Order: sequence, then C-alpha cells, then structure tokens
Amino acid sequence: MIPFACSASGDHTSTSAGGTAGAGGSDGTGCGQCFGAVFTPCNSDGTPGAPITCPSGVCAPNVGCVECQPGSLTCVGNEVRRCSEDGKDASEVVEVCDAAAGFGCSNGKCTGACDVAADQPSNVGCEFWAVDLDQQDGLNDPASAPWGVVLSNTGEAVAKVVIEQNDAPLGMPATPKLVLAVDVQPGELFTAKLPTRELDCGVKPNDYLSPGTCLSSNAFRITSSTPIVVYQFNVFENAYSNDASLLLPTTGLGKIYRIINWPAGHPVPLDFPGIGKIIDRSYVTVIGTKPNTVVTVKPSWRIKGNPPIAATMPGGEIKVTLNPFDVLNLETDDATFQDDPKTVADLSSTIVTSTLPVAVFSGVETTSAPGGVVEIPTYGGWTSDSTCCLDHLEEQMFPVESIGSRYVITRSPVRSTSGYREPDIIRFLGVAEDATVTTNLPAPFDSFVLQAGEVKTTWAQDNFVVGATKPVMVGQLQVSNGYVDGPAIGDPSLTVFPPIEQFRTEYVIPTPSSWTQNWVVIAAEVGSEIMLDGFTTNLCQIEPAGMVEGKAYHSRKCPLEPGVHKLTGDKPFGIIGYGYGSAGSYAFAGGADVKRVYEPPPLK
Repeated sequence: MIPFACSASGDHTSTSAGGTAGAGGSDGTGCGQCFGAVFTPCNSDGTPGAPITCPSGVCAPNVGCVECQPGSLTCVGNEVRRCSEDGKDASEVVEVCDAAAGFGCSNGKCTGACDVAADQPSNVGCEFWAVDLDQQDGLNDPASAPWGVVLSNTGEAVAKVVIEQNDAPLGMPATPKLVLAVDVQPGELFTAKLPTRELDCGVKPNDYLSPGTCLSSNAFRITSSTPIVVYQFNVFENAYSNDASLLLPTTGLGKIYRIINWPAGHPVPLDFPGIGKIIDRSYVTVIGTKPNTVVTVKPSWRIKGNPPIAATMPGGEIKVTLNPFDVLNLETDDATFQDDPKTVADLSSTIVTSTLPVAVFSGVETTSAPGGVVEIPTYGGWTSDSTCCLDHLEEQMFPVESIGSRYVITRSPVRSTSGYREPDIIRFLGVAEDATVTTNLPAPFDSFVLQAGEVKTTWAQDNFVVGATKPVMVGQLQVSNGYVDGPAIGDPSLTVFPPIEQFRTEYVIPTPSSWTQNWVVIAAEVGSEIMLDGFTTNLCQIEPAGMVEGKAYHSRKCPLEPGVHKLTGDKPFGIIGYGYGSAGSYAFAGGADVKRVYEPPPLK
C-alpha cells in the first residue's frame, strides 16, 4: 500500500460516487430514483416507497444501493478495477498502476502520483513552503541555531527533491536560487538543514531590536517529483527553544484561516543588565504561493507597525499582495502592565483570508504555560517559584474548510515520575458559527457554547473526546517543566489537532535524534488494528478516551527510536508526535487529510 493511493484515506474511490435523479423526477422522489446517496424504492403498486440512505454512500438509479456504480472504473488501493453490472463488487482488475514509476490510482485511472495527491488533499504532496519562523533572542541564541525540514518518501519511486529560495528583492520577479537538490529513496528520510533567513527585518538573527513585523520574500519552496511528507523543526537540536510543525502541501492549503495562538513570554519591554531591552512577541506568518494573491488579515491583538505595514489595532485590517516566496510576518506590539495578562500579546482568533491559497503559521518567539492564562492543578509541594521554563511555539494552521466537529484529544506523554499527571493546556476556538460543544471533561467544560471567534482555555490530565454542532478548533500545549513532578524535562509546544473527519489509514513520521524521549500517541477506535513498523501497537500503553457517535476511542502511546516510522490501520486513526529534552520539546500532528468538509459563512 502506498499513502498517495486511494486506500490512504479510505478503501475505494470511483468515477461516480452516487447516482443522479432519473426520469421519475429531478428531486429524487420518483420511484426507483436516486438523490445523492438516497434511494427511493418502488412499492408493488408503482408508487414511491420510503427513501433509503445507502450505507455504502453509493446509489444507482433503478438498481438501488450498491457498492459501486455498475460498469464504472474505481480504485482499490493502486489497482484500477471495473464495477460489476449489478454494482455488488469491483473484483475485475483492469490495470495495476506502476508505483515504482511514480504512478497511482485516482478517479478510476492511473495517473501521476502528484496528481493523485492533489485529488486527495492531505499532508502528502509534491510542493511545500517552509519558513525560518521567528525564534527567541537570548544568550543561547536559538535564532541562529540550525533549523530546517525532514523529508520522508512515502512511496515506491525515488523522490527527486529541490529546495529553492528567492534572491530577488521584494516586489521584483522571483529569481529562484537552488539551495539543495537530493534524491530521497523509497521509505527513507533526509534531514535538510536550511540557512538562516530571518522574517522579522532584523539585522542579525539574535536581535531584540528587530522590528518584528516584516514584509519579505524569504520563504523556501520544496518541490518533489513524487509525493513526500515534510516536517519543519525549529531548531533541530535540543537547544532549550524548540518546536516542530507538520507542513501542508500547496494542494492542501486554503483561502480562509482562523488562528490558535498563545501569549508571549516577555510581552512588556524590560531592561536586563548586560543584555539590554528584552521582549518576546507572538506572530502570524502568511506565505504567498501564487502570483498576485491579495491577503487580508484582521488581528485580534495590536500589531506592531513597520513600513509598509501600519500599526494596527484589534479588529483592524491589513491588506497586502503576495507572490510566491513572499512572506507577511505580523508580530504583536509592545505590551504594557495595564494589558490583561490572560490575553496579552495573544493573536488567537485572528482571521486570515486570501484570493488564492496561502500557507499560514502561528507562533511565539518564546513563552511559558500556563503562564497566568489559566489555573491548573499542581503536585504536592509545588510552589509559585516553580514556573520555569519558556520555549518556542510554532504550528502551521489547517484551512477553515478542513475543520471538523469531532475530536479525540490524546494527552501528551506524562513527564512526571511520581504518579502525578501534569495537565495539558487545552484551547477551544470557535471558527465561523456559534457551536454547542460537548465533551467528557469535568463541568463546566462538559457542555458549553462557543461563539464564532471565541477562545476558551482549560486543562486536561487525561484523554477526552469532543463533539460540536458546528466546526471548532482544538489546540494543546504542554506545561512548562516547573510543573512536572520529577527531573526537569520538556517545555511548552503547540499542537492543533486534526478532527476525526480527517483521520487517515496510513502515516509516515520522522523522529529526530538528540532527544531524550520520542513518542507517537495514536487515537483509534477500540478494536482497530494499528501497526507500527510492521508490529502491533496493542502492546503500547493504552488509555480510554471516550465515545463519539456510538464508537469507543482510546489512545496508544508508543516510544520511538530516531528514524522514519510507518503506521497503518484497518480503520482511520490519528497520530501526534512528541519529543522531550532536558528543557525543550517538540510536538506535531503526524499527518491528516485536508478534505473540504466545511463551507463556512464569512468569518467575523
């Protein structure tokens, strides 16, 4: 099985997923006709019977509910098959797509693997955009430390990968310059360390005096001859200021985004002896991928100005035109001690819209958690002096069109060694419409109303599930290591969870070296068969999560060694990757489909 084939997100695809209304009437109420996946049978007297919703999702006019459209070509894995005339099965193999030559099956035909990936939007693709997101400026200078991406070839053909940067001045036609060209063999990964390329208009990487807000052309473009997956690490080494993000390919990007963010660690400028002024900022970063893309940002907190970007108040509007490689980096303005500490320098709920697809990131130079935003339970003997330490946050945002309403939120691997379970910080964000949210968390977060754009923050010590009447976003942060009962390990990282609607049946994830612990946490239906590198995950640590629409879910926490890892399942499942060091961490969604499952009203 290869992840860009039809079976990566489900079992079958077909050239015709459902029937159409026939002579009996275009509204589907006629006898023997279909309306989408609903079949209206005929009574013995020829009158329409009670409509039937087809369990398979496929309806054939004058036939009824079927497994596939009679006579149509469909994909089963990487095989093109023909559906039988009665629509009961697709056992006739018409063609086997040559995966080794870079072909896959999509919409009932063999086509280039990159086309297959484009037809089935996910984190698997052939073009990606990476950026050297703004890091902490400090004595250990993580902003200058090596950062970059990990490329993993999930298919059976050699992936010829090219990474480019644009050396033309902003506003001039792009002149891409080759940074790296590499062949990544099937099933292998390649770690690409990329040059420092600041987004904050600073004169050097470790510069507290940099403007922060900046319009540049400093993105990196990654293209591949066959589908790959890409993860961004900033920085690579366990260097006290780290995070990582799943990168989405251009085919998985959108034009509407809502941002989950977090307050900056030192949002008020302070003078430190021997260092000078110290300030940390939160930010939203937008990358252009197509020519003449008009981007509009409505921030939720004050944005620092830097020409041509004007200082902007919450609810104001920033509008720019971006081309490929262009980057709009918007950072929070200097805070004061009069600002609300629960929302200071926090860009959560910010809206980004564009005329063409863009890549959008949320980040914080460095911060702590809970950081005064929410009260959390602490271990016996904890004191208010034990709040260390700060860490870098970054995460690529999923487009609003891909946001769902059902979640399994798996807790991070416990770092405490005493039996105490340090909590995770949880953020709920209303996307486009008011939603009633139901969870199995304690009151008052067992049931609550979340307005469009509203943020609610709580904590959780265990797995839990979420159901909502409208799509919502859910983010998770690990607490600072001062809240861990035991040796100091880990620090804050930000993860935005994919919904159940975007779970996959196959993933490939990398695990970097230099970390004390590496984990993958799986969210799966109870009873499903999930394999990790060919071995069952039933021996991993299993904990219950809850019920979603009558199905029981649980988590499986599995330790990982450095390298590339493949997970497969007989039912869709989700994964989150974690890494802990002595005072650093990373966390990222291990992959997701990015199907368009939501048509939102205008965001406000």
